[in-house]
Amino acid sequence: MIRIVGLDMKKFVIFLILSFMITGNSAVFAHHCHSHYYVTYKDYYQDELNFANCDRHYAIKETTVYYYSNGTRRSYVTNTILNEDGSVLVSGCSDVKHYVYNKKHYFTFYQNKKYQIIDELGNYISVNNYKLMREIAPNRLLVKLDKKYGIIDLNNNVITPIKYKEFEQVEPNLFLTKLNGYYGMSDNSNNIFIKNEYDKIKPLYDTYLLKKYDKYGLANKSGKIILPAEFDDIEKLGEYILVKKDGKQGVLDSAGNIIAEPVYKKVRLERNSLQVKLAGNCWQNL
Repeated sequence: MIRIVGLDMKKFVIFLILSFMITGNSAVFAHHCHSHYYVTYKDYYQDELNFANCDRHYAIKETTVYYYSNGTRRSYVTNTILNEDGSVLVSGCSDVKHYVYNKKHYFTFYQNKKYQIIDELGNYISVNNYKLMREIAPNRLLVKLDKKYGIIDLNNNVITPIKYKEFEQVEPNLFLTKLNGYYGMSDNSNNIFIKNEYDKIKPLYDTYLLKKYDKYGLANKSGKIILPAEFDDIEKLGEYILVKKDGKQGVLDSAGNIIAEPVYKKVRLERNSLQVKLAGNCWQNL
């Protein structure tokens, strides 16, 4: 008698019946040791991918879909990058991107658990174990290496040192960065607009609120500081920005332009009109 180890006879018979019922692509006799789910069917697809504004290269996308006996499925996708004559530049990769810069062609892709760059001749340009690679501007790639972020170009030249704990794009060419626990702002060419010395930087209407040593300031959307971090508090007041300093209040518009200097006892929004409190309980419209 043949003994089936780790699988009762009823399940084995059902598996055989399902396997022989499959038509088209052959059933795959596979066994998942831990869950006892089986691959009962496999589909294979192949698609040609063309790159925008390039007739010298293309890619072949190969998709294999495995169907399991519990009704689930899993897809595996790989890409092959080719020249127009069909010669292979690289195969077995994913997340392929194509770039043309200074009349030269470059490709980024994910392979062997890291992102890499090759040129149009198939020369590998990057050798680091990048875990992220994303275009943020022409010839600028945001990368992650050893849990730190920075910017390189397509020739693997470091533009912004790969040292930041966080690197978030908040405007077309403005990035919020975090270094040694403190926030700052810079562009994609490593021009530092705000040093990494703030406890917090967050959006406030059309500005950015800055916090440093429990004092507050403002920067505009270009990363320029318009109010130094010298105020006791900065908060919303309807569609306006209320600022407080030394027991006095003032008000700015949503872009940080001064409407009233912080010289008033109190500022309020009454029936959509800004009012300031003068001596006693006298209120006056701005």
